[in-house]
Amino acid sequence: MEFGSAQLNTYRYILKNIYQYCHYIFFYAKNQGYLRYYFVFKRKKTIPKLLSGIFFQYSEYYLLNNARREEIRMEERIIKTSVFFNDTLFNETAEQPIDVDLTLPDYCPDISKIFKCRAFAGVSAKSLNGRNITVDGSVCITVLYSDDEGRLCSYEYQYPFSKNLEMKEECTGGSLSVRARCEYVNCRAVTGRKVDIHGAVGITVRVFKRRSTDIISDADISGIEQKCESAPATVPMGCSEKYLMIEEDIPIGQGQPSVCRVLRYDACPCVKESKIISGKIVVKGDMSVKILYCTEEGTPQTVKTVIPFSQIVDMEGVGDSCECDTRADTAFLEIKPRLSEGETKSFALTAKLLLTCSAYCGNDIAVITDAFSRKYRMSMKKESICFEKICDTVRENYNCKKSIELDGPTAKVYDIWCDLQSVSTKFETESMVICGTAVICLLTGDEEDRASYFEKAVDFEYSYPLNRSCENLKSDPELEILSCGYTLTGAESMEIRIDIGINASIYECRKMSLITDMETDENAPAEQTAKCAMTIYFTGDGECVWDIAKHYNASVKEIMKINELEGECLPAGKMLLIPAL
Repeated sequence: MEFGSAQLNTYRYILKNIYQYCHYIFFYAKNQGYLRYYFVFKRKKTIPKLLSGIFFQYSEYYLLNNARREEIRMEERIIKTSVFFNDTLFNETAEQPIDVDLTLPDYCPDISKIFKCRAFAGVSAKSLNGRNITVDGSVCITVLYSDDEGRLCSYEYQYPFSKNLEMKEECTGGSLSVRARCEYVNCRAVTGRKVDIHGAVGITVRVFKRRSTDIISDADISGIEQKCESAPATVPMGCSEKYLMIEEDIPIGQGQPSVCRVLRYDACPCVKESKIISGKIVVKGDMSVKILYCTEEGTPQTVKTVIPFSQIVDMEGVGDSCECDTRADTAFLEIKPRLSEGETKSFALTAKLLLTCSAYCGNDIAVITDAFSRKYRMSMKKESICFEKICDTVRENYNCKKSIELDGPTAKVYDIWCDLQSVSTKFETESMVICGTAVICLLTGDEEDRASYFEKAVDFEYSYPLNRSCENLKSDPELEILSCGYTLTGAESMEIRIDIGINASIYECRKMSLITDMETDENAPAEQTAKCAMTIYFTGDGECVWDIAKHYNASVKEIMKINELEGECLPAGKMLLIPAL
C-alpha cells in the first residue's frame, strides 16, 4: 500500500508512543500479504487513548487477547530464477573391432620377428541426425619387426571404420562429444609376408543439451518459513568444436644422411592457453613431434621438433567473466619422407586436430531447499539438480623418474617412447591425486646392429594441492606423454625420465533438491503440534533448529532469539524454549 506523508507521520507517532505501554512488540512483514503489528500490553485494561478515533483508509484494527493488531494489505509474490545445466541425454561406450589380415608390399622385407604392434584411433567426422549417431574415423596400425638380417623394419596401415548408434528419443539442438581410444591390439606373423591383427577400439559417445528449469529463490508469503542456501552454480554457455589442419615441413638437419624410410612417429598436441575475447576463444598450444627413421646406410635415427598452433573458436555469449575448458585431440596424423632435388632431407607432416571448447560462467544463486507454512497446509514440488562449478584449472608438466632393469646388456638405444596404459583420479585430504601406469618401450641394438625390443610397465603418481575441501569434487584429466628420455646407469640398467602434460578442470559438484513450486490452502489450517503457548524441548544428537521449528510449526528466528542461539546446529541434550505463534 502507499501512504501520504501525513498518514505515515501519524502512523510513526502512534508506534513511538504506544511502546511505553507494552512489554514488547512483534513485527511481521510476511503474513497473508499484510504488514502485521502485535502489541502485548502490561495491563489488561490499559489501552492507550491515543488509538481511539484514529482510522487509516487502508488499514484494519483487531483486538485479540489484550493485543491490538494492525494489518496493511500487501501483494504476495514468488521470485523464480532460471537455472541452466547440461542435461546428458546419451552416454555410452561402444566397441569397434579391429580385424585385419595384412600382406606386406613388395618393398618391405620379410618378417623374422614382430617386436610391437601399435594402434592409434582418431575420429575424423561425426553427426547426430534425430536418433541416429554416426562416427567415422580410422585406426593407424604400425607393425615394428626385424628382418632376417636383424635390421629394424616397419609397416603402417590405415584401417577405416564407421560406427552407428541409436538413441531412445530424437534430439534436436544437442551437442555430440566423441572420444576414441584403442583398448588393445594383438598381432602374429602367419608367414613372412602375412600378418593377422585383432583388437578393439572403445568409442565413448555423449549427447548433451543445455536446458533450464525455474526454481523458487524467494517467497514473500505470510507465515512461510524458508530454508535458504546458496548454490555454487556454473552456467554452461556452450560447447564448440573446430578442426585445425596442420601441414609442416620437418627438416632432418644439415649433415645428416638422407632418409630411406619412416619407422615410427608420434605427435602430441597440448593446449597452453585459452583466452576469451567477446564471443570468441583464442586457443594457443603446441604439438610435440618425434620421428624414428632409417637412413640409406640402414642406421636408425631420430628427429624431434615442436610445432606451435593457434586458432580462434567462435562461441556466442561468452565474455571475459567466463571460464573455458579446452582440449586438443589428434583426429588424423601422417608423416612421410619428402623428396626434394633428388634427396630426402625432410618429412611432410599432415595433422588434423580437433579443438573442443566448453565455456562456463560462475554465478552463485540463492535457492530455497525447504519450506513450511505455520498457518496452512502447504504443497511443494521439488526437482533434484546437480550444480557444477569450475573451482580450479590445472595445466602443468609432471616429470617422472624411474629406474628399470633391462633383460641384458645394451650397446645402443635406437628409440624410446612411452604409452599410457591406465589413468585414475582420486581426491584425498586437500589434494587431487592422479595415478597411472605407463609402458616404457625400448628399441635397442647390439654391437652388430641387430635390433631387439624391450618394454616395462611403471607406475606413477601425481599430486596437485587444493585450497579447499575435497568433498563433492570431480575431474577428468587429460594426460599426454610429452617426452621420454633415459640415462644408462649400468650395463643392464637405466634411469627413465617421462614428461607428462596434465590438463584438467576440477569441478565442484553439489546435488540439491530445490523447490520449483509451492501452494498454500487457506481453507486447511496447519496441524499444530504444540499444545501450549511455550514448549520445553531437549535436543537429540545431530538436530538443527530448522527441523525442530518445522515439527512444531514455529519460527526459526524466534527460537534462535529466545534461546540466544548463535548457530542452527545444536548439541545433544540442550534445552530449548519453543513459542507457539
